[in-house]
Amino acid sequence: MKWEETRQTNIGFDLTLLNDFSLSAEYYKKKTVGVLQTPDIPLYVGAAGGAAENVGDMQNTGFEFELGYKKRIGEFNLGVNANLSTLKNKVTRLLPGKSFIEDNAQSFQTMGNFTRTGLGRSFNEFYGYEMLGIFQTQAEIDAYRGPAGTILQPTAKPGDIKYANLDGNETISGSDRTYIGSPLPKLTYGVTVNLAYKGFDMVIFGNGVAGNMIFQGLRRLDVTYANWQHSILDRWTPNNPSTTVPRVVENDPNGNNTKFSKKYLEKGDYFRLKTLQIGYNLPSKITQKIGAQKLRVYLMSENLWTITNYSGYDPEIGGTVLGVDRGVYPQARSFMVGLNVAF
Repeated sequence: MKWEETRQTNIGFDLTLLNDFSLSAEYYKKKTVGVLQTPDIPLYVGAAGGAAENVGDMQNTGFEFELGYKKRIGEFNLGVNANLSTLKNKVTRLLPGKSFIEDNAQSFQTMGNFTRTGLGRSFNEFYGYEMLGIFQTQAEIDAYRGPAGTILQPTAKPGDIKYANLDGNETISGSDRTYIGSPLPKLTYGVTVNLAYKGFDMVIFGNGVAGNMIFQGLRRLDVTYANWQHSILDRWTPNNPSTTVPRVVENDPNGNNTKFSKKYLEKGDYFRLKTLQIGYNLPSKITQKIGAQKLRVYLMSENLWTITNYSGYDPEIGGTVLGVDRGVYPQARSFMVGLNVAF
């Protein structure tokens, strides 16, 4: 075993345009050699866990851009800075004889591991069944057969999920699973705006990501009477032939909930107004009366506003496994009133 090593190449430039604009652009290639991870060990060893090991190499490539603008017009000051980063992640080496590593991301849905790091793919991708839609009729179920004519999903009923038969055999099984999404954002961006006029000032900061998927695991199947989200109201019924939400049935014979598929994945794109602060510096003729050099009052809010289609509590999730939301507590919206006094 040895320390991880990081090697990075950066090529870029900085420009100032018309005195008011600034532009930075950079290409980066970062390679991590000897990634440390604690691999699984056979149960017959009789130990609870193994030692860390250099399990492989990984590289990140992409571009970073930053655009700035500053302008002063009389007593009015404006400053805007925006940044954008792209990311392409790839695992370039694993241990000899290994084509993938199971990442041990399990859920309350009792469906086993559903993330995998594969050689030549990105880190910690979601691994499960491809959905081909929802069966609408019994005739459609009977017509879905393997090469030898066997009905592939004999326990399915109208309203159940139709799974892709990727291995081409006579049944839907674990060998039909494939890579179905990545938790890594393809784009990360942010913007900061600074405004000032006479004694007033304002700071606005927002950030976001795009191109990543989130495992939405809020529904607990290991609890008998756990709540559904309101999307279940659009489930398949004979009078509501949904093409995205399967039927609700006791015991789930088709595995609509216990087979990990894109049913559990949602786009993690969001933009969040992270910080908004408005302040005012009192005139010196007022501050001098109380013996102060400077007196500033301000109002600040964090996590004020978020744009997202993600149905969970918070698209900016944490947790132990990237992109896996088991009900991670959301970031709170907060408000603060402050006073700064300098003597």
